[in-house]
Amino acid sequence: FIIETTPRNDSICYWIKDSLVYQMDTLEVQLDYLYTDTLNRLVPKTDTIYLANKLTREQREKLQKKANEEKEKERKKREKKGDTIRVEPTKFLTMNVDAPSAFDIYRNIYLSFEEPVASIDTAAIHMEVKVDSVWQPAPFFFMADSLMPRQYQILADWQPEQEYQLTIDSLAFIGIYGLHTDKVQQTVKVKKMDEYGTILLNIKGTAPHAVAELLDANGNVLRQQPVTEEGTADFYFLNPSTKYYIRLFNDHNNNGVWDTGDYDKKIQPEEVFYFPKVWEMKANFEFEENWDVNAIPIDKQKLDEIKKQKPEETKKVQDRNKERARKLGR
Repeated sequence: FIIETTPRNDSICYWIKDSLVYQMDTLEVQLDYLYTDTLNRLVPKTDTIYLANKLTREQREKLQKKANEEKEKERKKREKKGDTIRVEPTKFLTMNVDAPSAFDIYRNIYLSFEEPVASIDTAAIHMEVKVDSVWQPAPFFFMADSLMPRQYQILADWQPEQEYQLTIDSLAFIGIYGLHTDKVQQTVKVKKMDEYGTILLNIKGTAPHAVAELLDANGNVLRQQPVTEEGTADFYFLNPSTKYYIRLFNDHNNNGVWDTGDYDKKIQPEEVFYFPKVWEMKANFEFEENWDVNAIPIDKQKLDEIKKQKPEETKKVQDRNKERARKLGR
């Protein structure tokens, strides 16, 4: 089998490759783990889980046989009528290609699959760039995504206003259940430089190692940039008519991610700061900002629009609590 875990390590997915196993009526799974007993000690424990198929193997085979007989009966009926007999289309491994025709210069092409890939022939992947109406080979990198299972990236030195063509031959990817991909050909054109905006930050008041993060209106991290020794962090190729926000954390252990505290070691969480401003980005426009992260108290930096719980929602919760207390006579 193949094991896949989620980025947060809170789920595990097992892809069973052996048909003799996954066609069983019931799978028996043994779990060995450490369990906290009544004395707060970690002790070994074993549990067993039984996963039952909704239909037995005999029932599934009967249904498949019936479906095949219906197909054959329909084929013979059409043959007697003189109708053209349709050939069953070849079933391919599903591959989703994320490559918009209007392509952003900062992004990559993503390939994702509905099942794990057993083999990859990178020689069957071709990238070309159009030069004077002639397609010429262009260098690129192919790599597995470090966070998303069954996803791969194609990276290249995209140039503004250039047109690129991705071609993937059939049999380039073969899944664990024997299916292979069909041939794919897709063309993208990289956007012009003047279609983007820029945010340039001059930052002071941070720790020796700090990381600035670009957020969207939902508070999701779009990009992150280490703050330089000179106290700068720049974000290029920003899409117009889009709202952007800036967050920063002091990266004391210099590992590139925000770390929580450690109660036993008396280590505080890494400090987080928000630039109390939203940028409505404009095409071919450059914002340069000076930011002292300590100029405004930390509890007043984060804008209401990116808070998970809005002030109005907080007030409603408080009012509901007051009403409940009143009814209880408190």
